[in-house]
Amino acid sequence: MSRILISSIIIGTVSGLMLLLFFAYIQMLSGINLMDLLLNTDFIFGGRLGMMTEIMLHLGISVVIAFILKVVHVHRHWWYLPVTILMLLISVLLYFILQWAGDSVYISDNSIGLILWGIFHIGYFELIYYMYRSGY
Repeated sequence: MSRILISSIIIGTVSGLMLLLFFAYIQMLSGINLMDLLLNTDFIFGGRLGMMTEIMLHLGISVVIAFILKVVHVHRHWWYLPVTILMLLISVLLYFILQWAGDSVYISDNSIGLILWGIFHIGYFELIYYMYRSGY
């Protein structure tokens, strides 16, 4: 179990950072606030936290997702695809929930933002899977 936990910490951190960096790059180039939406926690804590705190919360959630998927990958391999699809659907729903619940982030071009959000979250889950397949 400790090997699964260590693997989840490594994979969750790497994949979470990759997603964050891609969203930061998109936000910098296009002005679509995907990184701000990804780190949006103002509705939970009643105000904005520091950037590092929001990044740590994002990486913590990424480690939890990686841990759940690692346990499923190791112990119930045939459940991996349905669990991944369920998590992907939840992450796509979070696009709308985070905009609705949070006060500070609004994306004016919803269709482009949603497409980019979905594509990069698919890539996020693929990265987790390929890291598991490569032995991490």
